[in-house]
Amino acid sequence: MSKNLPKSDERNRTHALSHAKRVVYKGFFSVEEHDLTYQKFNNEQTNVVTRGTLVSSEAVIVLPYDPVNDRILLIEQFRAGPYVKGDQTPWVLEPIAGLIDEGETPESAGMREAQEEANLEIERLELVARSYPSPGISTEFFHQYIGIVELLDRSNLIAGLSSENEDIRSHIFEYEQFFEMIESRKAKVGPLILLGLWLSKNRNRLRKKYSNW
Repeated sequence: MSKNLPKSDERNRTHALSHAKRVVYKGFFSVEEHDLTYQKFNNEQTNVVTRGTLVSSEAVIVLPYDPVNDRILLIEQFRAGPYVKGDQTPWVLEPIAGLIDEGETPESAGMREAQEEANLEIERLELVARSYPSPGISTEFFHQYIGIVELLDRSNLIAGLSSENEDIRSHIFEYEQFFEMIESRKAKVGPLILLGLWLSKNRNRLRKKYSNW
């Protein structure tokens, strides 16, 4: 494998130019259209092209993990995306997640969301990734963590903020049950799969690190 990686970081915003911008929808998120040009890899400038983008805030995602008892907590709630797509099961299992409010750090937002959505007091956050989930169409940017916490052997807690019409049920899984969901492709949420695969690689290290916790 070549060690000469592409130097994409040398190409920045100065290589792209917006000629016009239109806000075509504004609500919980917004949709913008930009007429723009950008520099191609042969150093020529493109013709003016139109690109639509979903504009959203940064978000934090936390997968709660108990390294002592080797358990995972997932939340279940109705999701409009699968419903509109026509999925027969629009109630999905996923990590805790939420938007980062003004003045919050990703870490403080993660702690707050864990309390609101699952009544959890996260002890530590292990950073997994900071990434764009869909850079072709969205400004969304995810700060993704494993949340170290003590979990009971079962949960049927229903939580969430009534002010946001949240109706969220917590489920606790033994690690082997959880990872079987990923291996069998029953898990449908991208961040859940990413966090689960990261945990599978780092699980033994975390269990050793927090063995006397």
